[in-house]
Amino acid sequence: MGSWFSNVYGRGCAVAILVVVTVGCVAAQDAEDAPAQPGMRLSVVQDWSNRHILFTNGGTPETVAATQRDPRSLNNWLSRNAGLLGLGRIPQKASEDDAREEGAREDNAEREDGRGRRGSDFPPRRVKPRNRHSRVDWAMSLGPSGGMPLAEAPAKFTFDINATPSCANDFIVYTISLGNVTAGTGKQANLVAFNNLYSGTGTSLCNRTTPTFLWSYAVGTGGSDLSPAISLDGKKVAFIENNVTTSNRAIFHVVTWATGAGQGTNATAGAVVPNGASSVVSLDYTNITTAGCPANGAKNPNGSPYVDYGNDVVYLTAGNGVLYHVKGVFNGTPTLDYCITVTASASLTSPVYDSVTNKVYVSDGRNVFAYTPGANSFTAAGSLQISSHGGIILSPMVDSTNGVMYVFSSNNSAGTTGTNAIVSQIPLALTSHVDAAIGLKSTFVWVGDFDNAYFNAPSGGSLYACGNQTASGSKPALYTLSFTAAGVMNTTPAMSNNVTFNGATNPNGMCSPLTSFYDGTNDRLFAGVGANGATTGANVMTMFNINARITSNATAPVATAINEIGGTSGITIDNISASPQAASIYFGTLFTSASAPCGANLYCAVKLTQSGLQ
Repeated sequence: MGSWFSNVYGRGCAVAILVVVTVGCVAAQDAEDAPAQPGMRLSVVQDWSNRHILFTNGGTPETVAATQRDPRSLNNWLSRNAGLLGLGRIPQKASEDDAREEGAREDNAEREDGRGRRGSDFPPRRVKPRNRHSRVDWAMSLGPSGGMPLAEAPAKFTFDINATPSCANDFIVYTISLGNVTAGTGKQANLVAFNNLYSGTGTSLCNRTTPTFLWSYAVGTGGSDLSPAISLDGKKVAFIENNVTTSNRAIFHVVTWATGAGQGTNATAGAVVPNGASSVVSLDYTNITTAGCPANGAKNPNGSPYVDYGNDVVYLTAGNGVLYHVKGVFNGTPTLDYCITVTASASLTSPVYDSVTNKVYVSDGRNVFAYTPGANSFTAAGSLQISSHGGIILSPMVDSTNGVMYVFSSNNSAGTTGTNAIVSQIPLALTSHVDAAIGLKSTFVWVGDFDNAYFNAPSGGSLYACGNQTASGSKPALYTLSFTAAGVMNTTPAMSNNVTFNGATNPNGMCSPLTSFYDGTNDRLFAGVGANGATTGANVMTMFNINARITSNATAPVATAINEIGGTSGITIDNISASPQAASIYFGTLFTSASAPCGANLYCAVKLTQSGLQ
């Protein structure tokens, strides 16, 4: 399968995954006769980057071979086909007692990865009856100082997709923005993880109503405004600390976490690492002089770390306009070896590395750039202007198989400030672009997502985007974009100005990045919508059914979860599973209020069930 898999799981598992992929190739013909292979463990990491590199069906043999250097290609395929293969499921007819017994066994078992017992101080709780008015499986406090950052997403580690979801070994990591972190034990954390995820009111796999803090760390002295990344074996977490109090710049950290006493039990009493068996390697990457790198320390407002697992490299950016190449991210010692100035003093987006073209794609807010990483330096490989006024904040979505990317911008390149928010389809050679307007220009437009049909053939698929209303740049609306038979995006949306998810009064506010998920039967689109202080029509998580393309702007969500104060961060989705509470979505709330679901005036980490947001 490639060096990344052999290095992490060993040669035997590399052979096993080839079996899974081979089974997947025939799944469309006879899915029910293609069960997962017994006896092999396959872990999966899901983070912000999975939505930004796409591997669709129909690529050439050369393209398919190149995609196998990136484990995201496997994640991408599994996210659309795991339901067909029955991965991550328990039998539909398994009894509630069987599920509870399985959860109890995992809760007390030795960890399979050699790190000893989970070390929880929280015994299983009596399951409480569901509150009929509650739409939250659980909501955990991230503290009063900050929550999961705006438009960023938590990172999920699934220990074994071929087994029942694991209460002990599956976990999710949240970064915390604006954390008032100060040296010393018992301070506001900026990095936390939960296990016993499959908990909630009513029946749950873990036989609990709430998850457990697996660990809670105060790393350095600043909060984190960006998304985390997890190593393939789940033992390390990488993230960027911003607003460091002594230097006001970004620091890259790789944390090797541990279980047991002293690792933090809540978000406002984070253990300071290194602590006990935990450790941290920190890199002051914007303040180092090396090949192509001026020492001009800066914060990093927009650029989450992008890990190239195959080469053990992480690509970083910062608000100084520089793109960084750091080697040894998880399997060695993180070391800055070279960089290049993209646009001096610009706040760059997160970079995206494509293993097919061997290029890194990044934006300075107006233009999109491509760079080829070499042994000792970057080589410029093209650029193209999309926005006139710095409207691109999140990184491009790169469709490696079809050779195009999609950029979402709050303004186009018309005039000096633009006229409309747009989605732009761009060939990876950066030679041209096709734009579709998604409402009036605004301050923020995040990325959208594709339906499952797009992955089979772009010509039959749809791209959903949350732009702005046609009469207001401060009120969000949903759009559907379609494609020609040649896969070129149509400039006129198939559906415009759908405001049904935003309440009758259509208040000011913004969407989260959109997230779609196909479970083998239903294709669903999730969108958080919120506005600080709004009391009607906002602060919700909504779910649309997209089995068929939405073409009417009167089409409403099929489910809505209320009271997500301020709206939601980016969304992470985990398993396809019949186990109770084990098919979920995770996000953070963006503001606080007296009615916050995790406690008055607190930011929350929230879990909802995929099928009904309940």
